[in-house]
Amino acid sequence: MWLFGDRKTGDVPAVSVLTPIYNVEKYLPKCLESLKAQTLKNIEFICINDGSTDHSLEILQQYAEGDPRFKIIDKKNSGYGSSMNQGLDAARGEYIGILESDDFASPDMFKKLYRYASRHDLDIVKSNYFEFDGEKDTFLEVFSPFPYRKVFDPRDVLDMVKVLPIIWAALYRREMLVSNNIRFSETPGASFQDTSFVFRSWVASHRVALLRNAYLHYRVNRNESSVKSSSKVFEVCGEYEVSEAFLREDPQRVRDFGKLLNVMKLDTYRWNYNRIAEESHLPFAERWASEFRSATQEGLMDPDYFSPSDWELAQELMADPASFVKAHSIL
Repeated sequence: MWLFGDRKTGDVPAVSVLTPIYNVEKYLPKCLESLKAQTLKNIEFICINDGSTDHSLEILQQYAEGDPRFKIIDKKNSGYGSSMNQGLDAARGEYIGILESDDFASPDMFKKLYRYASRHDLDIVKSNYFEFDGEKDTFLEVFSPFPYRKVFDPRDVLDMVKVLPIIWAALYRREMLVSNNIRFSETPGASFQDTSFVFRSWVASHRVALLRNAYLHYRVNRNESSVKSSSKVFEVCGEYEVSEAFLREDPQRVRDFGKLLNVMKLDTYRWNYNRIAEESHLPFAERWASEFRSATQEGLMDPDYFSPSDWELAQELMADPASFVKAHSIL
């Protein structure tokens, strides 16, 4: 069911902010209040209610009353990826922003990001962010090794692509996403779907920039996160399959990013290995080793891209996954 707010067909927003929502009544008012306070005037807020069973929809409706910037999509529960894709389909803005429903934005966040993106004709602009523990903010400078306020092509700064898959402290040119068919994986629940979205966005972009300031307040005190579920042993592998398929659409993409992707895979798979239950270690290690062997045969495992210790770890894994698991209960 759609409960869309008023749409003015002739007025294209500068930014469409997507906010997926599922049973977050505890945090949602602070998130929506931060949207309402945005100083960028030409903006729309697309709030996608994914079949919440608490009071999230009622809270949304309260904010949408009398404020045409809020657009509500109310649908049956179908997961994070499906929600985000419906939001992308509804968005009309020049740029796409994302604000998770348990986080909140500084009032000038989208104005600052959009001003820089539009002034420099960017495909992507990203910034650092705050971690919010429920009481105070901690500034995280995740992009500190890289140049700020300088336009560059991700191909020329490959190490930047390895930074955590942060989708929300950013703006993405909507036309770039649409023309490259960059969407979210519609896998169940809410975990890992940001992995391939961020990677494909970097691959498709040519003009990007980073801002040192932080505007996004990322909540770190939630205990409900589904990403911690040990049942999702291979979900992250599917995200890398999507990324690899995207590269293979163009041989030049493989040449530019293929080796880097396997370095990123090692980091992500190591994190997943440490997260899942020990009884899942062997089947996961066997799949991991198989993927690395295939990459080796294609010439996409290059020791120059890995640290010496990580390269040694990859060789140990490929040689004998069972022995690897016996030797490593944690990596």
